Amino acid sequence: MKLILKTLLFLIIISSSFYAQYEDDKIIAEIGSVKVTAGEFKKRYEMVPHVGRHIKGREERLKAETIYSIIAEKLWALEAEELGFDSTDIMQLTFQNVKDMNLRDALYRKEITNKLVFDPSTISEARRRALYYLNTKFIHSLDEAEINILSNKIRNGSPFDSLLVMRPEYELQTNNFYQIHYGQMAEYAEDVLYNLKLYDVSAPIQSPEGFYLFKLYSVENEIITNEKQAKTMEKNVKRTTEARADENAYQKYYKSIFPGREVTTDGELFWSFSNKVINVMDQKRESEGIKLGESVRLAPEDFMQIKQEFGNDSLAIPFIQLENNPISMKQFIYSFAYEGFYSSVTDPNQIRSQLNSRVRRFIELEFLAREAKDKGLENLPEVKEDIQMWRDNYLSTLYKQTLFDSSKVTDKEVEEYFASSKSIAKAQTMINIIEISSDNLEVIENIFADLDKGIEFKDLASKYSMSDKTESGFVSSNSKGEIGRIAKDLAVGEVYGPIHVENKYVVFKLVDKKEETRQLPKEFVEIKHELKKEMKGKRLSNKMIDNTVKLANKYGVTVNEKLLYNLPVTNYNMLVYRYMGFGGRLLAVPLTPNFIEWVEKWQKSKQDLP
Repeated sequence: MKLILKTLLFLIIISSSFYAQYEDDKIIAEIGSVKVTAGEFKKRYEMVPHVGRHIKGREERLKAETIYSIIAEKLWALEAEELGFDSTDIMQLTFQNVKDMNLRDALYRKEITNKLVFDPSTISEARRRALYYLNTKFIHSLDEAEINILSNKIRNGSPFDSLLVMRPEYELQTNNFYQIHYGQMAEYAEDVLYNLKLYDVSAPIQSPEGFYLFKLYSVENEIITNEKQAKTMEKNVKRTTEARADENAYQKYYKSIFPGREVTTDGELFWSFSNKVINVMDQKRESEGIKLGESVRLAPEDFMQIKQEFGNDSLAIPFIQLENNPISMKQFIYSFAYEGFYSSVTDPNQIRSQLNSRVRRFIELEFLAREAKDKGLENLPEVKEDIQMWRDNYLSTLYKQTLFDSSKVTDKEVEEYFASSKSIAKAQTMINIIEISSDNLEVIENIFADLDKGIEFKDLASKYSMSDKTESGFVSSNSKGEIGRIAKDLAVGEVYGPIHVENKYVVFKLVDKKEETRQLPKEFVEIKHELKKEMKGKRLSNKMIDNTVKLANKYGVTVNEKLLYNLPVTNYNMLVYRYMGFGGRLLAVPLTPNFIEWVEKWQKSKQDLP
């Protein structure tokens, strides 16, 4: 009977997995030649936060907002490609970093993750170690020569305790043992310590914090009193053994791929680059009042300033000579800008050392990306889908920038509008919002975690926001740009975000809104600045709607609403990251702000077509 149940359960799991894969492959929307699968939709719905998505009856609305926002993004990407934006530096150089990161991740899965083999004896030993812990004391030194002298003294009969009592680390261990649990230390250190006999002293063990000698005083059993504890221990054993096997395979592969490869860098260009970086860091430290010991962070625009200082001829010079296809200075700067750079040191030589380490790391990552290309991994369906998703997002951003640029309002236009409207009362949506802005996505993660704990949004704004002023007071929705466009359609009390605005991430809450008939003041100077923002916001909103409607009619859009509304989704409320093989971290999906204002006008335009 047990065998039948196990077989039945196995068949259910297999069929469920097959069904899920089958569902993920279905087409939920078509935009010209571009297809959005149910799998892509689910990822983009589930892996970004939507506060309140668990509220009953709200799921259909959120699904519609998500799919039509994705469709707008794909339409903009199609038009950007037709306009030749795919040949710009941003796409050729900056986006290349995203593409290469996905390629390296695929290489990691192929050469490391998919080849992991677990020795049953390793699992058994891990379980044995997890059943007890070690009571130890240690002697620590930053100096390898000193720790070797102490080790020799102990081997020649000097008592460990007598040596320890003379050292500063003794204060930390006067009345307490240093307890060692399975999985707490590096594997090589653990192998030494779990093989000590009672009262033995280990040989010197090196760690990132220096060198250690450990003495084992006693062993205590881990007490397991219930099934939950047993499952937790087994989960820890599995997680630790997998992580260690992965790390060992990673180190073995990493060492195997680089020997024999010849690389040279242009020393003169590196010296010039490092000088320019140091100068910009000094300028930022002074202009932003950054104290000694605090980190100076260089933003992408800082690197674009550095790029301009080189000039076109220098940018075209090969900076890194590889076996083929050398890396130009321009390529390198764009990659550096994508990764970013920060340092708390002020000594120029130390900064150059940090930059030199980054150059070496860049070279290693470039070799790995090329290895992935040589193995044809960019043709894997899952890699192609992820790269295309991010490519569309980048292209759509470039197209959207053209709408921003063409929505500028001149002072003359504002003055003319004021003159013609000052005696006319106009109705508009007024909003009051609280904003939290940050250039760090980890801060945004913490915000949503705290919201789930029930912490008030206003308190979070005081704690996390980069800006001192977090509450807007009642302002015209048009004056708040992208944020105002979204906020005016929210319900009071709703939280939205994150969205990427002016090189920072913003999460905001709509505190209140009202429709107000407002008459302009008599004096132009009183309202010029606010009026200019309003006019630009309204012009941009109209352009976004009108252009998206035109593009939808140009390329054609269809949505499988039956599949959309019946597709099972999970209502998480968190930012999801992908930790990529060989290093790097990327959001699991692009952040795409809600944009559905175009849909009603598009649907009406289809009815009006002959």
